Order: sequence, then structure tokens, then C-alpha cells
Amino acid sequence: MRKNGLLSGGKYMENQLPKILIVDDEPINLLLMDAVISPMNIKVYTADTGVKALEIIEKDPPDAILLDIRMPGLDGIEVCRQLKEDPRTRNIPVVFVTAYADVDNHIRAVEAGGIGFITKPINKILVEVSVLNALRIKKLSDDVEQLLRQRAALTRMIVHDINNLLTSIMMNFGFIVESTPPDCSQQEEIFTVQSACTDLKTLTAGLLDVERLESGKMPIEIQDIPLIPLIEERLRIILPQVQDRDGKVDFIPSNGDITVRADEALLRRIMDNLLFNAVKFCPDRGTITVEARQEGDRCLVAVINDGEPIPKEYHNKIFEKFAQVDVRSATGRKGVGLGLTFCKMAVESMGGLIKVESPVQGRTDGVKFVFSLKTE
Repeated sequence: MRKNGLLSGGKYMENQLPKILIVDDEPINLLLMDAVISPMNIKVYTADTGVKALEIIEKDPPDAILLDIRMPGLDGIEVCRQLKEDPRTRNIPVVFVTAYADVDNHIRAVEAGGIGFITKPINKILVEVSVLNALRIKKLSDDVEQLLRQRAALTRMIVHDINNLLTSIMMNFGFIVESTPPDCSQQEEIFTVQSACTDLKTLTAGLLDVERLESGKMPIEIQDIPLIPLIEERLRIILPQVQDRDGKVDFIPSNGDITVRADEALLRRIMDNLLFNAVKFCPDRGTITVEARQEGDRCLVAVINDGEPIPKEYHNKIFEKFAQVDVRSATGRKGVGLGLTFCKMAVESMGGLIKVESPVQGRTDGVKFVFSLKTE
């Protein structure tokens, strides 16, 4: 057997051997593969149909799979597609075993999520190398998953501690505000402190929300939501802020009612994030416009504000987690990042898409965020 650190330490210790599932409808191929792999100090189990393979994987997920492409019923490519669509199994490496050398089958296999090929008749060295490579990929994937879990736990711990401190600060500062005369010369400073505490509270809440969406722990209830009343409700909240700056708000709904398939709480927060973002970057006496229209089985909602455009090279980056440092230094747009990251993740969790257009088409200025949701 080849000496390899992957099998002599780390996750794969003697009492926890790596597991390989071999799937092939030909018994002789299962025996040949088993004869090559078992001596590598690897636990081997087999399935002779795609359906049996999925049943085995459901009960006892392997570390890697050697999967025949051509099988009766559920073929290997469809098995791989189903595995990659399931969050519980999508990180299991799949190596296809095939007698086919044609490009079309290889393309289909790669598109389905395969990481490599073993051709029949099998070559012992190629099988060993392919198996070790698949196990190495799985171990790296597991290591990354562990790091992400640790990061999420650290994020929650830090946010919890910050919130405890913020609660104490805001409570004690509230006592100071209550005892401060209305004509106090430090009113502006008091407002600045209150505003900073509120922004910090919003930031910590955003961190937790993004982490919950990433980990799939945020409950999402998709239902039919009347869109126009919800937008009108959220616009009433920002209207006073816009009017204080001599600006205006225009709402341009399409003719008729629009019902979208969405989680109501998430949809409210998406609208709030986009609207408050528009207020932040819209200049005095500027206009914020909201459009809503139905196109086929989807609804498009646009939030547009006057103001400096976002450079094209930042149109994708502006949605990235913690990208505000780069975007701020390049564009001067303070406060971007987590709010838009949340919007992107929330929209996509409901089967929609979001993008930014800037400058607005037909203009040299302005920013337009557009997101789509299903209507049926």
C-alpha cells in the first residue's frame, strides 16, 4: 500500500477508517475495485444501483464515491446531481468510473459535479491515486467546514459580548439624557452618541443575521405576500427623513395587484435595507424612486436614488460580506457591506436575484438596486 499522511493521521485514524462507496451494476467491477481499495486501509461498501447508493448514503455518508456512469434506472450522473443538490452530501467527492471516452459524457459528468474519471478496464495505480485524491479533497473540505463553524461560534460570542456592553451603555446614557435640559449646548454631541450606539446595534444584528442565513438556521416561511401594500408601508417609514432634506419619494407600481412568494419578515427587511441605503446616499433635494412590475412568473422591484454612481468594478463586490472596507476606500460610500450582503442572501434564499445598476440607464448619475421574486 502507498504510504500517505492522509491515511496515517488526522481524521483517518485506525479506529476511524475512511469510507469509500463503490457503485456499479456489474458485480465483477465491484469485486475488482474492492480488491484494489480495501488493502489501502479503507473501509469499502458497495451498491449495484443508483437507488441503493442513495439509500446507503442517506444512512451512512461515505468520504468519497466511485460511481459508474452507465447503470439501468438511475444513472451515475443523475445520482451525482442529486447528491450535489443536497447540502448534507454536496461536499462528498465523486469520481466517475466509465468505459466511455467520449467528450460528451465527460462534460455531463463534470457539470454534475464529478472531480475526476477512472476508465475501464481499471488500472490499479490510477484507482489508488484517484481514491487518495478524493479523500484529500474531502478532508480539506471538512477542515474548511470546521473553520467556518468555529468562525460562526466566535462571531456569535463577540456579538453577544458587544450587545451586553451596548445595553449597559445605552441604559446609562438614557439616564444622562433624561437629566439633561432640552436647551443643553451638548445636544448635538448627545445625538451623535445615540446615533453611534444605534448603528453599532444594527451592525451586530446584521452580523448575526448573515451568519444565520449562511448556516441555514434562519427560519424562512414562503407564502403569498401582497407586494404593493408592503412597499407603501415601508415607504411611510423613510418619508420623514427624505422630507427633512427637502427630497421626495416616488412610487411607480405596475397596474393591478402583485402577489409574491416570499417570507414576509425577510421581504420587509430587504425593502428597509435598500430604502435606508437610498436615503443615506441620496443628496439633499434628491429623489428616491421605487418601481414594481410583474414580468411573467416573476416580479421586479427597483429602488433608485439620485447621487454619485457606484463604479462598475464594485457592482458585485458591494454585495460581498465585509466588503465595505474596500468599497469605502475606493468610492467613499460609508456604511455599505452587511446590509447589502443580507439583501443578497435573503433574496437568493427565496429563489430570487438582486443586482445593482449604476449609473442609472439613460443618466450619468444615480444608483438602482433591482431584485426579483417569484409570483407563483
